[in-house]
Amino acid sequence: AASATRPASWGTGFVVAPGYLLTAHHVVRDHPRWLVGPVGTTATGRPRWLVAELVKADPARDLALLKMPEPLPALALHPQPTVPIGLEALAIGFPQPRVQGASRKITQGIVNGYRNNDSTQTDQGWLQISAEVSQGNSGGPVLAADGTVIGMVQRKVNTTRVAERTQDTLINVNYALRSSQLIDFLQDTPAQATVRNVSLQTVLRPHQIYESASPSVLAVVGLGGMKAPE
Repeated sequence: AASATRPASWGTGFVVAPGYLLTAHHVVRDHPRWLVGPVGTTATGRPRWLVAELVKADPARDLALLKMPEPLPALALHPQPTVPIGLEALAIGFPQPRVQGASRKITQGIVNGYRNNDSTQTDQGWLQISAEVSQGNSGGPVLAADGTVIGMVQRKVNTTRVAERTQDTLINVNYALRSSQLIDFLQDTPAQATVRNVSLQTVLRPHQIYESASPSVLAVVGLGGMKAPE
């Protein structure tokens, strides 16, 4: 018989203040319970998962703030609404865990441009990035080459649908919500974000960014909830 519960959802989140994790709202939507991790290992050597609770949700901006019982190091957020086009952009997350395994992956690309022509218009606060992302990356951080968060992975273009419509194949057209929008979302919450302008002089290699940021990037798993009608 078919299960009456919705299968677990899987996404990524990152620490924005000790004990607080930011993720995409669509990752936690429709699920009453959430686990975040892995944070170290249990006494028997298994990955350790923490129970998180929802503090604030903004479906319109596709953002959710989770509280968790462990104060992990926070990533700094870039406060300006713009970054230079062509800036290195690295995404860390948990893409397609059923295919790629439940471990953090890093991809590298650049900021290709803005979703709209007016780069200062913040109501459509999207950066277009070429760093490869897949299902499971949603909610994960996009970092500049100095390790500062410049956005959150939220969606990618449906390449199959676009190809059917235009007879042209898009490769790696992905969108991140700008960090200035993340800071705005956190304003009236207990999560006091660390804010830091991107340093264009500091250029770390991908393995260095992965090593420094990884402890702050966790998988977010939504459990339970009624399955949507067939």
